Amino acid sequence: MSEFATELRARVDEVIVELRRMRQAFDDHAVEVLSGRLENLLRIAEQHGVDVRYTGDAPADGAA
Repeated sequence: MSEFATELRARVDEVIVELRRMRQAFDDHAVEVLSGRLENLLRIAEQHGVDVRYTGDAPADGAA
């Protein structure tokens, strides 16, 4: 796996964990910002043929 793909996957995982935390905190603005960031990362992944489906490896407590 390339360093690019590894970093992209890590960033997607980090955003997903943070998005989950912000949803639990009912922080609508942060959810909107993070959703946009996630969409951008997923678009980049698709453009480069990188599979970044969330595997659940990110910590559930939000520690990244």
